[in-house]
Amino acid sequence: MAVILQLGAGELMKHSIRQIQAMGHEVYVIDKNPNAPAFDIADGYQAIDLIDVDGITQYAKEISADAIIAVNEAGVLSAAKASKLLGLRGLDPEIAIKALDKGKMRQAWQNAGLSQPRFMLTNNADGIPDFASIIGYPVVVKPTMNWGSRGVSVAETADDLAWSMEFAANNHKTGTDFSVEEYIDGIEMTIEGIVYNREIIILAKSDKILQHHPRYRVDQSLHYPANLSGVVLDEVDKLFIRAVEALNLNNCALHCEMRIKDEQPYLLEMAARPGGGHIFGQIVEAVSGISMPQALTNILLNEDFEKYPKYQHGAVYRFFTPPSGIFMGVDGLEEVRAMEGVLDFGFHMQVGTRVEPYADGASRPGYCVTSAQTREEAIAIAEKAVATLRYKMEAN
Repeated sequence: MAVILQLGAGELMKHSIRQIQAMGHEVYVIDKNPNAPAFDIADGYQAIDLIDVDGITQYAKEISADAIIAVNEAGVLSAAKASKLLGLRGLDPEIAIKALDKGKMRQAWQNAGLSQPRFMLTNNADGIPDFASIIGYPVVVKPTMNWGSRGVSVAETADDLAWSMEFAANNHKTGTDFSVEEYIDGIEMTIEGIVYNREIIILAKSDKILQHHPRYRVDQSLHYPANLSGVVLDEVDKLFIRAVEALNLNNCALHCEMRIKDEQPYLLEMAARPGGGHIFGQIVEAVSGISMPQALTNILLNEDFEKYPKYQHGAVYRFFTPPSGIFMGVDGLEEVRAMEGVLDFGFHMQVGTRVEPYADGASRPGYCVTSAQTREEAIAIAEKAVATLRYKMEAN
């Protein structure tokens, strides 16, 4: 039995705790929220901020942790630093930074000659307009340090740029560096994987439907497996492997986003942690037969495990919002949760809320997770589930 410290204890992080406990390990958790939902099922917990390296290191010492797992972007660097201080297996902090700082990431891929959007980096927002005119509109403007799509927007024309600059500046973790990037108009996809002792393994791939909005490109639905030709998927796999190698990532989970244009994949971002939300705890296993929390635990304990996908089944991760207007209530939630093939379903919105487009992943009010033998069956279940809801709306 090992002692695992998981950084993060939100409601959706219960899945990974239970799966690691099922291996016979103890799971302790930290979260800055003193009433974090997953505290109730963990073997122990402390209210510690995910970026508090000293607090995490001390708590890991107290519980004699054998491994520290970061399940989201905020905990990656803390886990790397604490693991290094304690002599535990994990990412080197300098390598972790490359997977967090989008500017350093782009430069590493550029040095390796990898396919990605044209980009320019600046530590002064005043330089953004000149860079945008050189790259050509539309452009993506983003802070180099943040997560969950916060601060990322598309400027279709020069007239839109001032808003995008302010949006990026207001959502920056350090307030200094920005990336201005070519907008690749194509199919967006995700790749989930792991790297264990330098062996890179792809577990699941999806294609996305994005929110229709002139500024935001937030995920609306992820469909597994990705509906792309074998030739394109082969190129995606090759680019994914080279991208991991260029960042020198090892012994961690992997989450990557690409765009496909004219059958050519382009790297958008890569993270040295699992995909967010239900991807880590439920979706990867539903698609591939491999429990990602258990795989990552084994990687950090340096224990052999079954690491290759057993199959590629269908799954859908659908996000939804009520129609435009003032939200006054909804019926049908329990009916949907009881449907066969629905792994999880949630909706949260205060009565009286004016429904607006969401600017980042954290703003999405509803989610539906489905699984089936095939992609088409999983999509059909998700469509039926979302259509079952009966909203009570008032006009704006």
